[in-house]
Amino acid sequence: MLFKATFTPVLLVVLHSVTQTLACGLHTEISNRSETGNNSGHEYPFVVPGDDTPSDPATKGTFINHLCINARNATESIEWYTRAFGLRLMFTLQASEHFSISYLSHSQGGRNGTGYQSSQTMALEKNNNQGHLEIISLNNPNWNLPAGIKMPNTFSHIGMVVPNITATQKRLESLGANILKASGQEFIIEGPFADATGFTQAGDAISSEELELITRVLGPTNKPLIFVADPDGNIIELQNQDGSDLF
Repeated sequence: MLFKATFTPVLLVVLHSVTQTLACGLHTEISNRSETGNNSGHEYPFVVPGDDTPSDPATKGTFINHLCINARNATESIEWYTRAFGLRLMFTLQASEHFSISYLSHSQGGRNGTGYQSSQTMALEKNNNQGHLEIISLNNPNWNLPAGIKMPNTFSHIGMVVPNITATQKRLESLGANILKASGQEFIIEGPFADATGFTQAGDAISSEELELITRVLGPTNKPLIFVADPDGNIIELQNQDGSDLF
């Protein structure tokens, strides 16, 4: 659970030392197991904390600006994201008769929060803000675009934070959204979750005991969350602003 705390300089030093010690120990242990190929004797789940190794100064100012999804129908997808989550269409570049690129963003800036007073303002927001969604659409009836909830690929899901998970769920229900898991519902790796993450295809490679373990680990964390699918079957995870326990 997320919480607020006041850290004194001494406490910060102590926390830093403990974190570094844990990180070094666990990384060394994992490295040793990798070299020997022996994973026996270790109890799952376990956590490997990150470290505070400085990043390359040359990467200062670098951040994730947007993610991009393919859509069968750009108009339908844009309408869905604007209605369900309040995203605003920044612009659509109609590159040709059949191919378009659209950018969506959270409502902010511009005249009355719905548009831009100049192309310079739009470009500034596009390039300097985080959390944009790019939608690419190739208007081709023969385009075989498998849904994300049917076939695993390198794209897993979109994660969003909402101020009130209960109110959000009621609103999505009123919009007729494809809710895969409601808040408070048990999280079970089956159906679209198994299909989208590769568990269905794994077959006997994942034993029932290991699948049960994974479910026990992920269950408490995912129980408060909402999982919903967009018109193209991309999974969207919604978590409350207050957060939840990770482990």
